[in-house]
Amino acid sequence: MFDILNAIKKNKVGIFMENEKYDLGNYSPEILKRLKSLDINSGDQIQISSDDFSLEGYLLPRIELGDKSKIILKLSNGYNIGIEYSSSLKIAKTGKSFTLAQFPTLTLSPKESLPQISLLATGGTIASRVDYLTGGVEMALSPEEIYHSLPELLDEISFFEVKQLYQIGSEEIWYKQWVELAQNIEKTLNNGSHGVVILHGTDCMHFTSAALSFMLPQISGPIAMAGGQRSSDRGSFDGALNLISASRIAANFDGAVVGVTMHSNSSDEACHFIRGTRVRKMHSSRRDAFKAINEDPLVKIHSSGKIDIINNNYPKLQFDETISNTSFEPDIALIKVFPGSDPSLLDWYIDKGIKGVIFEGTGLGHLPTLPPLGEESRSWLPKVERAHEEEIFMGMTSQCIYGRVHPYVYKSLRLNLLAGMTYLEDMLAETAYVKLGSALGQFSNVSEVQKHMLTNIAGEISHSRMDSDFKEVSS
Repeated sequence: MFDILNAIKKNKVGIFMENEKYDLGNYSPEILKRLKSLDINSGDQIQISSDDFSLEGYLLPRIELGDKSKIILKLSNGYNIGIEYSSSLKIAKTGKSFTLAQFPTLTLSPKESLPQISLLATGGTIASRVDYLTGGVEMALSPEEIYHSLPELLDEISFFEVKQLYQIGSEEIWYKQWVELAQNIEKTLNNGSHGVVILHGTDCMHFTSAALSFMLPQISGPIAMAGGQRSSDRGSFDGALNLISASRIAANFDGAVVGVTMHSNSSDEACHFIRGTRVRKMHSSRRDAFKAINEDPLVKIHSSGKIDIINNNYPKLQFDETISNTSFEPDIALIKVFPGSDPSLLDWYIDKGIKGVIFEGTGLGHLPTLPPLGEESRSWLPKVERAHEEEIFMGMTSQCIYGRVHPYVYKSLRLNLLAGMTYLEDMLAETAYVKLGSALGQFSNVSEVQKHMLTNIAGEISHSRMDSDFKEVSS
């Protein structure tokens, strides 16, 4: 799917950026002297051999950390290897490095015979490379550079628009960026694009997918977000298949849905397209980190291009016009409940002028309410009552991820319900947080906000239990 050496040889992607000066880094004095005597610099293609092995690859600079006596090579499969140095090693330069200076400009030449989609890029690992001198990953690749590494995709789709909105990590994206994204999507769909692909960092992608789901109540084409768990220089780069699959969704899917397209398992067999209000990143680094919560994924996109509908419960495309509603109240909070949590935190938020709070409670939606005798100050109930009196919306979700909250099973749950807490069914905490900002942006009356929060807007609430889905994931 993605052979970095072949891509480099075809001038489609590079290891080193133009005009960036890479020195050899922090190799030992003995290695530096040997390499300089051979006129070898970082990025040169070299061969290292002995009586036992022969390896060829691109010389990488030695980062500040690690063993300075090992020479680092990038092999043809994209993986890096460290070779223990000795004076008996044979080292020879076999070629010069390629740079992104040789990279061609992507020409937008729409073909009437192919579906036209738009690409909006925000940054993230899918658009990153490694700074080999420091060892850190940085956002550096443009949408053109990424797409040119996947020439097979250009036989299936045509570009209506390619736009770099940001080049930042997903943790930096908040409501102002959500608003701009929604407005750009509205514009490009109404101007003729069939669908939209969004390149995005993975850590907070489910926040953005939920935000767009609420900010775009009517869409005329599918919106597929894609990211990468591994940077593009690595042999395990997953962004290629994710991007191809997202593009196929944007070009061919019949659903009026915002969703996330990521690997369905750790291999390169297929991706899942998951509803934007039902998706969550469940692993920090696995390629199949994203899972559908409390429902099945909507679509499975095979690497061959075959598209299988898994869950038919989604709105179909029926409108010619996309309409956005980007009103958003940023003065909201998401509070995680834990044993010994200090109730005065809610006082602090109230005094700061907070307009609404989502709690991530334990189990069915518990908040410390009935502490042992003598520890009454640990109860959150008086603070909940104060927030309700000051007309601050409070919503309860569960840390359990799967399942739903329920206010009637235990006394403490009922007490918080009576004090003004709204229990938000099986809505994910992150989705509830984003939905609350959208609701408060539209309504000022708490009862109207509550009604909106308990109304299924974009598939975020269901009234059926998905226990089988939980068992399948956990087996």
